[in-house]
Amino acid sequence: MTTATIELTKEEIVQRGLEIYERDIRALLEASDANRAVAIDVLSGEYVIDADLLISAHKLRERFPEAIIFFKGRYPRKIYSPLRRKILPALSSVR
Repeated sequence: MTTATIELTKEEIVQRGLEIYERDIRALLEASDANRAVAIDVLSGEYVIDADLLISAHKLRERFPEAIIFFKGRYPRKIYSPLRRKILPALSSVR
């Protein structure tokens, strides 16, 4: 069986991620979740909420190996990218 490859631009990923967040997730979060990160698969609409950004992504990737992940919430200003082997500025939250 072959798997289809879906390619999205950065803008499309952000747009889909924010739409899913606003439509399905934002109302479910409580004030106590303010310091948590949400990892959203923009293809399936599934998401994981965790205090740790990388753990939320890992949990989502376990369930959806082909996920295209959008992050929303609190996370460090800089994220280490092992693929690029340097510190990258994190995207700031869009509100």
